Amino acid sequence: MTGTRRPDWHYDDLRQVGLDFEDEAAVAAYDRNQGTAAAEDEALLDRLGVRAGVGPGLVLIDLGTGTGSFPRAAARRGAQTWAVDVSAAMLAHAETRARAEGLTGIAFRRAGFLTYDHDGPPADLVTTKFALHHLPDFWKAAALVRINRMLKPGGRLFLRDVVFSFEARDYAAGAESWISRMSQAEGHGFTRADFATHVRDEHSTFAWILEGLIERTGFRIVSAEKEDPAYADYLCVKQGEL
Repeated sequence: MTGTRRPDWHYDDLRQVGLDFEDEAAVAAYDRNQGTAAAEDEALLDRLGVRAGVGPGLVLIDLGTGTGSFPRAAARRGAQTWAVDVSAAMLAHAETRARAEGLTGIAFRRAGFLTYDHDGPPADLVTTKFALHHLPDFWKAAALVRINRMLKPGGRLFLRDVVFSFEARDYAAGAESWISRMSQAEGHGFTRADFATHVRDEHSTFAWILEGLIERTGFRIVSAEKEDPAYADYLCVKQGEL
């Protein structure tokens, strides 16, 4: 992040929204419960075509990197990677893990979607998982415009998040169903209160809104996977300069 002066109306994307991930215990719990999923990381890299031995030519930016599991997996394959997060505690954890593995191809930056100024070559690929929902919809659009500008022509965006594909008229039942189902599921380490906080205080949106934002910010949606009415994966390609 640079020292660029932001106007007085600019959203503060460095402030914590929802759970406090500046708390070291919360960061450790996050990493233990869902921050490291090696098999999933490797499968996603295969899906995105990040092959072993790609060399330093492939540039990847991971926004909202958390404890850095995905950029570490990409760096092990030879990608030149920027790992970006608003949480200094998350980044410290990620950098410690990368050092322990002897990985040198990762640059760590404390910034958000709206404040990260990319200091490397244009990216081939930008990834973000479970982070864009921290922004209200107006600022999601601004973030997507900025991601478009980070990518080289034809570059790709992979976006995974809590995205609601149930009907708007079913908002109450849909939210309650997700909270109840997830709070009873095992293995993620979150409580009902955590999921209720997400719906109440964070900014997950409907699929039809997010897809409109993606398409109006210079991307074409190549694939949209919605195996669950509360989650979605999007693979997008940059179509034009903004």
